[in-house]
Amino acid sequence: MTTSLAEQHATRLAHADAHAAAQGLALTPLRRQVYAAVVASERPVGAYELLDALAPERGRMPPTTVYRALDFLVAHGFVHRIESKNAFVACCEIGVPHRSQFLLCDGCGATVEIPGDELADQLSHSGPAHGFEVHRQVIELSGLCALCARTATPEGPHRASR
Repeated sequence: MTTSLAEQHATRLAHADAHAAAQGLALTPLRRQVYAAVVASERPVGAYELLDALAPERGRMPPTTVYRALDFLVAHGFVHRIESKNAFVACCEIGVPHRSQFLLCDGCGATVEIPGDELADQLSHSGPAHGFEVHRQVIELSGLCALCARTATPEGPHRASR
């Protein structure tokens, strides 16, 4: 039995609500709307895109409002920041401590989160071994997803509408 995209989004929102309640976090209406917009985007989404998405419901807001909501969501593990795109994706495992790597499709923009503490541990130990103090670790691999790789032409990869 497959679930619809709307059901999947509703499940993710319910999980976020339950996690926030269990942790005593204030998932305010704005934070919840920002999170819902990130979940609905299905690809990394920037703050200004979120402002546009929220405008019909909330009217015109200053960018700092959305950035504060995103800071909260990142700090508490609801979303991840994709550094190379200055954009955000919903976390695949809210409430489960993990470090992730991301696969980013250059063709359609699809992003896959791969939780994996083992690789993160290996890399964080390599810095000190070379006399380097690691402060932050971001792992993003770019390339083509299976669909874009299959449909790539000599002119370039498949470009989905955004």
